[in-house]
Amino acid sequence: MAVCRHVAVVVSMLLLATALGGCGPSDSGAGSSMAEVDARLDAQNAAQQQDQAKSEAERKAQEAQAAASQPPAERPRTEAGRGSIGEGGYFTAIAGARRHVLNKVEDLAWTQGVQHFQATEGRLPKDHDEFMNKIVIPLGIDLGFKEEGQEFLYDPTEGQWGTLYVVEAESQPAPQQ
Repeated sequence: MAVCRHVAVVVSMLLLATALGGCGPSDSGAGSSMAEVDARLDAQNAAQQQDQAKSEAERKAQEAQAAASQPPAERPRTEAGRGSIGEGGYFTAIAGARRHVLNKVEDLAWTQGVQHFQATEGRLPKDHDEFMNKIVIPLGIDLGFKEEGQEFLYDPTEGQWGTLYVVEAESQPAPQQ
């Protein structure tokens, strides 16, 4: 039994020595093989750090390229009409219903104009300019209330007849002299 334990210890020591650097005649001792292992580990760590730095730089370059290829940010927009009333009781509900009805009545003129345009042309207006030049101006439609420095924007891609938004007016550059 004792012989088996000694054999097992010798075998495990041989395996450990082989794993740490081999046991050939070129080894000059345990100190030099540990130094080689340390040097290999340092080289691997340096290579991993270089790879991480390179991948980080590539990721940042891709993010910068994606940000540069994005279209300019849209102006904030809200649907045209009166805003909503805050939460409350019975009177707030009545005021909210009144506001909803007034918004629907104000939308009626331009939505009927768009419906008439679709009936005659077979399509919705393709953009805001066509909406203004072929529907609103010729028919004299009042689009409703807007604040100073705001303008209306028609978006034909949203809703059945398009959606009318109120947006901040684009500031026109001063004429150069």
